[in-house]
Amino acid sequence: MRAGFAAFVMCASVMPLASWAQTPAPSPDTSVRAVVAKAASYVKAYQKAWEFLLADEVNVQEVADEEGVPVARLETSGDFFLSYVPADGRWLSVRDVAIVDGLPVENRDNLRQLLSRGSFTRIGRQVADRNARYNLGSIERNFNDPMLALVILDDGHRNRFKFERRSVERGPDGVFVTVAFTERDRPTLVRGTDGSQIFAKGELVIEAATGRLRRTVIALKDGTITARLTTAFAENGKLGLWLPASLTERYEGTINRVREIVTAESTYTNYRKFDVNIVIK
Repeated sequence: MRAGFAAFVMCASVMPLASWAQTPAPSPDTSVRAVVAKAASYVKAYQKAWEFLLADEVNVQEVADEEGVPVARLETSGDFFLSYVPADGRWLSVRDVAIVDGLPVENRDNLRQLLSRGSFTRIGRQVADRNARYNLGSIERNFNDPMLALVILDDGHRNRFKFERRSVERGPDGVFVTVAFTERDRPTLVRGTDGSQIFAKGELVIEAATGRLRRTVIALKDGTITARLTTAFAENGKLGLWLPASLTERYEGTINRVREIVTAESTYTNYRKFDVNIVIK
């Protein structure tokens, strides 16, 4: 009975399948021009959809010597505020560190109260500069922002970069194109501590059909110091957005004849929106 039933279903299904077969969706254009244009449109819509987000952040930093032996470690956690500032044409992220190596931060600024009384941009920059004191190692940096590479696709910056297609991967989740970028013209996205121009390069992993970014990598070099920041994005069903899930940082350089390697891993969870009055929704 089982064999006959299976054969009957198979035979009866032949005609409907042939009659109702749909034309497969056209394969997306994977040329570098088309993919970059798609990603730029995605980012433009992304900027409008993304306003005043808050996440929980855990950051772990380690410093190693030139032989890779760990010499220092620091773990911080707290709130992570994110927003796009149209007037500045940039993403702004602010870390409100609450716990350092398991201990509450004393005399901590109440960032939510500060933001309710002032500009997100102005207060955010003040807090960001203060939070730099938690950076381990001798390599100074304040650009460790998971959204940094997205600025490259903005209309005001994109023409300063050269884009090349590196690879195309087809899988069950779609077609993904890895696009390499190189910054060619001034003014550069990142400056040195002395104001010097630092040219960026890296890659973007883009979903060809939608322009959605799955991963960004940005690399920088200032003299003997190198930096590499990698952001991985994941879908947030609650907010209907693809948001940073992690930021991986690596800095390497020689300071005062001592070579050091600094690595950091930030993870972001519990995304939610807050309004200009800092009321958590």
